[in-house]
Amino acid sequence: MKMSKLGYFSEFFLFPLLVGIAASCAYREKAVPDPVILTLTFLIAVFGWTFVEYLLHRVLFHHAPILSLVHEKHHDTPRELIGTPSWASGLIAMVAVAAPLIATFGLDLGTAATAGMMTGYLWYVFVHYASHHWHPRKGSYLYRARTRHARHHQNPEAGNFGVTTILWDHIFGTKLSGVASRAVTTA
Repeated sequence: MKMSKLGYFSEFFLFPLLVGIAASCAYREKAVPDPVILTLTFLIAVFGWTFVEYLLHRVLFHHAPILSLVHEKHHDTPRELIGTPSWASGLIAMVAVAAPLIATFGLDLGTAATAGMMTGYLWYVFVHYASHHWHPRKGSYLYRARTRHARHHQNPEAGNFGVTTILWDHIFGTKLSGVASRAVTTA
């Protein structure tokens, strides 16, 4: 859905707050786990987000009935601020990410993993926004992300579903090659 600037960017305020709460909960246990283990759990979850991002984009955003319509609108008007309201993203994060992770790994590791997943999500939101609205320096990470994503917009069903990394597109054979047109990269 099309959003106001406040609505679109509110995730950059909400999710860091949620990450902070999740990280602080990891230390509420009486027997605080090893900080190295918590840090590794956090980092593994950040990496794990890249796989979730790939699956969400490839499967849900392009094939789920309601989500695919919203995502199609994004493809039609890539510079519009189209997305999920932050309250819905936050609710989904609590129900689909935090609750299962805490139930599986306990409060300490579960909240460390939740903080990692939310950090990965924030990175995705940032990179996706930058891909459509910034003109990064040629050769930089954001420039490469922008050109990869522009190729996806040229042929959305074919590939380049990863926004923050091309790793899963390599693994699953959905990496697109070639040069994106200037019209799409600046869109």
